[in-house]
Amino acid sequence: MEPELVAGRECGSCNVCCVALTINDPELQKLQGHRCRNARPDNSCTIYETRPQTCRTFYCGWRRLKWIREPLRPDRSGVLVRQHNIVSKETRTYRQGVIFTLLTAAALKADGLAESVAAAVAADVPVFLHVPGPPGHTASQVQINEVLHDAVVTMDKPAVLKILGRIRAIGRSARHEPIVLGRHDPSDAAQPPNA
Repeated sequence: MEPELVAGRECGSCNVCCVALTINDPELQKLQGHRCRNARPDNSCTIYETRPQTCRTFYCGWRRLKWIREPLRPDRSGVLVRQHNIVSKETRTYRQGVIFTLLTAAALKADGLAESVAAAVAADVPVFLHVPGPPGHTASQVQINEVLHDAVVTMDKPAVLKILGRIRAIGRSARHEPIVLGRHDPSDAAQPPNA
């Protein structure tokens, strides 16, 4: 079944997901920060018609979520938004969250970033900030709803951006371990694109 996508938004030449994400699928393994070996210089895919299910089913948040601002297309903004399923330890039920990956320092200046993050926080959607480590290494990720609450309630955009900048700096300075591919137990796999 095809996911419902936002009308008028197409991937076009954007292939940020082919570089930014770790793919640990038996059919395709690729470390975050490294360009997929199947990506052509024009950003098309050499195996598009036969690409693995992991690639076939992945659509970023910009394609799936209407409330993500239009300017946040990943290749133009440096921000990759993904949906994230969270499982309650108590009730074993799923809740939909969202991950904002800031691919570069310039992403903090992306038009619509503060507004999109604030909209999710205000709607009580679990929001995570994801900061990639060096290519091939683990990332830092933290839920940011609580730390952003006051800035969102007071609609203080500069404060939202300042907090995001501080969290990004902490994430960049954290210890990042090399990613090991090859384990295919879903509980052991690196962050899959649709998680």
